Amino acid sequence: MSAGSRFDRTAERYAAMAATRDWTGFVEWCDPGPDDRALDVAGGPGSLAAALRPQVGSITVLDTSARLLEFVPEGIGRSLGRAEQLPFDDKSFDLVTCVNSLHHIARPPRALDEMARVLAPGGRIVLEDFIADDDPGRARRWEEIERLRDPEHGRLITAGEPRVPLLGAGLDLDAEEMWLRVFEVDPWLELAGCAGSAAEHARELIGGPTFELRVWRARFRRPA
Repeated sequence: MSAGSRFDRTAERYAAMAATRDWTGFVEWCDPGPDDRALDVAGGPGSLAAALRPQVGSITVLDTSARLLEFVPEGIGRSLGRAEQLPFDDKSFDLVTCVNSLHHIARPPRALDEMARVLAPGGRIVLEDFIADDDPGRARRWEEIERLRDPEHGRLITAGEPRVPLLGAGLDLDAEEMWLRVFEVDPWLELAGCAGSAAEHARELIGGPTFELRVWRARFRRPA
C-alpha cells in the first residue's frame, strides 16, 4: 500500500473501527511478558499495540500508510515500511503480530520469512487473517468481490499456507483455531470507501445483507 492508498484515504474511518475491537482474546494468545520487545506488522493505527503496551516492555507498529501511523498512540514506536522488507535487525523482537493484513501484502511468504528473521529465540509470532474458500470456484468469485471493494486487495491466504515458511524457518506451531465471522455488507463496503457501481456490483454478487468469512488464528514459537 503506497502513499495515496485506500488506507491513506480511509484512515480516519479505519482507525475508528479498529478502536472498537476487543483485543482481550488476541492479547492472551500473544502470551505477553513484561520484558518483551513487540512488533505489530501492518498494524495501522495501533489499536492492538495499545492493548499490548501495558503488558510488554516495548512495542512498535510498522505500516506502509503514513496516514494510519498518525493515529498510533503516544508511547508506541512507529515505523514506515513494508512487511516484505522489515527495517529491523535479526532476532530483535520477542513477539511479532500480524492481524488481518496478509491479504494486503503482495508477497505473504516473503513477509512471513521476514517475521521469522526478526524473531528472537523463545519468541512468538501470532497471526490472524481471513482464509480463502477451499472450493477454487467460490474462492475466485470471492476474490472478484474483494477487488470490487478494494482494487488494492491482494488475495486471501489458503488454509495452512503460513505454516510452510514458518515451520521451514525452524518455528513450532504452538496453537491454532478457526471460526466463522459474520459481516454486514453495507458497513463492510463503506469501510473501504467503496461506492457507486462497484458497490452495487459487489452487493449483487454477494446476494444478501450479510456474509461469512473463515478466520484463522495461530501462534508459532521459536525454540529458546
